[in-house]
Amino acid sequence: MSTEMLKDALDFDLLADVFVTESIAASPAELHGQLCGYLASGVSLPLEDWLKMVVEFCELEKWQQEDSRTAIVELYSSTIQLFKNGEYALDPVMADEDSSLANRGFTLAEWAHGFLAGYGLSGRKEDISIDAQNVLKDFANISAMKSEMKTLEDNNDNEKDLMELIEYVRLSAMMLYAEHHGVEVDPKVQTQIH
Repeated sequence: MSTEMLKDALDFDLLADVFVTESIAASPAELHGQLCGYLASGVSLPLEDWLKMVVEFCELEKWQQEDSRTAIVELYSSTIQLFKNGEYALDPVMADEDSSLANRGFTLAEWAHGFLAGYGLSGRKEDISIDAQNVLKDFANISAMKSEMKTLEDNNDNEKDLMELIEYVRLSAMMLYAEHHGVEVDPKVQTQIH
């Protein structure tokens, strides 16, 4: 499956529709962050365990629609493939460029919060590199910016700052995954990262 097709499963609006259909009050951004944090910690996460985590996180008794469950399975599968392929193509599930900066920033903070929760749920405590510790601290700071993000004004400086923050989060999550799973980075991508 192509990278672009994998990324289609990470569409915020698609997942938000699933959450509406299933009457889920939680955030799609936070759920995806939790998945990414768990996976990036280096601990394996079988599909059935992921589905149990989703049911618990979303406080679901049962799926209202089979399509909803399918979308959550595709989110899981696509995220793993994007982490594994070495192309550094994974994007956090968050509001897209058509949304206000405030909404995009807020969903990025939710994603960072979810990432930390997932990393913590994995139980990984030992052998965390200094770089990984710094990333987790930075994600904690981003997560703590939720209220600031809600009031982010649309202007070029804020747009630039937010884009840099998104790129930092995106690359950092993938670097943690690569560090813990021994993923070989595609040589074409390696030159773009540095």
